[in-house]
Amino acid sequence: MTSSFSVSQGQDGVAPLFSAERRRHQAKVEEAIRQHLADMVSDEKIVVVSGQRTLSVPIPELKEFRIRFDTDSRETVGQEGRADHETGHGSGGSGTSDGRKEGGDQPGVDLEETEVSLEDVQQAVFSHLALPNLDLAKRSRGAGHSEQPTSIGRTGVVSQWDRKRTLKAALMRRAQVGGGLGLEPEDLRFRVFDTVDDDQGGAVVIAMMDTSGSMGSFEKYLAKSFFFWTTEFLRQKYPHVELVFLAHDVRAREVDEETFFHRGASGGTVSSSVYRMAIDIVDTRFPQDLYNIYAFHFTDGGNLTSDNGSAVASGRDLASRVTLFGYGEIHDTERNPSPLYQEFSHLPSVGVVILREKDDIFRAMTRFFGRPEEARHA
Repeated sequence: MTSSFSVSQGQDGVAPLFSAERRRHQAKVEEAIRQHLADMVSDEKIVVVSGQRTLSVPIPELKEFRIRFDTDSRETVGQEGRADHETGHGSGGSGTSDGRKEGGDQPGVDLEETEVSLEDVQQAVFSHLALPNLDLAKRSRGAGHSEQPTSIGRTGVVSQWDRKRTLKAALMRRAQVGGGLGLEPEDLRFRVFDTVDDDQGGAVVIAMMDTSGSMGSFEKYLAKSFFFWTTEFLRQKYPHVELVFLAHDVRAREVDEETFFHRGASGGTVSSSVYRMAIDIVDTRFPQDLYNIYAFHFTDGGNLTSDNGSAVASGRDLASRVTLFGYGEIHDTERNPSPLYQEFSHLPSVGVVILREKDDIFRAMTRFFGRPEEARHA
C-alpha cells in the first residue's frame, strides 16, 4: 500500500517553517563568509581567475526538517534530519608525546561545508568598502546621455521645427525671387538631434606596481592580489571608474590589464619613474576639477638609494594632485620599513600599509577603502 501527501502554503504552518529555516541557513552562510573573508580574499584559485567561481565555507550545521523515504514501510513520512557526523569530529581531540592521536572527551561542533559563489563573497567583502572622499559632483563619464541638436535639415517632425531659421530662409527667398507672405515647403528648417555622451568627469584609479627583480613570488602574489580585488571592487560598485595600469622597474610604462597581471619581474628599481608618469597622466588626461583621482603603489620597498630623494619629492607631488595616494610595502621578513615608507608615513595625504602575510590583503583594502573608524584600526 502506498500513500501520498502534499504540503501547501500555510498548511499547519509547515511552509512558513521551511521559509524560516532557509533564512536561518542564509544567515549562517553570511556569517561564515564574514569569518573567512581574509582567507577568501587571499585564495590563490580566485586570484588566477580560474573558471571555477565558487568556494566552500564551513558553517555550523542546522537541524532542518527533511523528507526521506521510509524503507521499513513504517507509518512515518519524515523526521528531523541528522548528519552522519552529528556526534562531532575534529574537536576535543588530543595528542600523545609520541605523536599518536587520541580521541577527545569534549563534544564536537557539527559543521557542514556549503558552496558560495564568488559574487556572494564579493558582496560580503565590498559592502564595507567605498572610495574615500568621493566628490559626487564629479560624475562618471558616460554615466548619462543626452539628445543634442547637431545640424539643421529640411525635413523633420513638428517638435523639431526651428522657427527662427525657417523665417530667415523665407525672407531670403522673397528677397531673391519675390513673392507674397507665407511659407513655402523649401523654407522649412528642422533641428537634427544626435545622442551625445554627457561631457562629465568622474573617478580614475591609477594602479602602480613594482615589477623589478627584487619582487619575488610572494611579493608579486600579494601585490597582484590587492590589485585584483581592487579592480573587482571598483567594477562592481563603480562601473564607470577608469583604470590606468602602470608597471615599473628602473623605468615606468603604461600597460594593459592583461600585461599588468601577468608581467614577470626583472631589472632594478627607480620608484620616481612611476610617480612622474602618474603625474603626467593626471595633468594631461584627468583634470582635477572633473575627476576624483586615486593612486596606489605596491612595492617591496627596495629602491635605488640615489633615487630616494627624487622619489619622495615626486610622491609628495603626486599626493597633492590626487584624492588619495596609497603606498603599500610588502615584507616577507620582519625588517624595517624603507626610507620611502618612513617619509610617506608622515604625510597626511598619503596612506601607508605594510603587508607581511596573505591575510594583510584584506587589511590593506580596509585601510584604503574602509569606513574611517575601520580604516584607523586596519
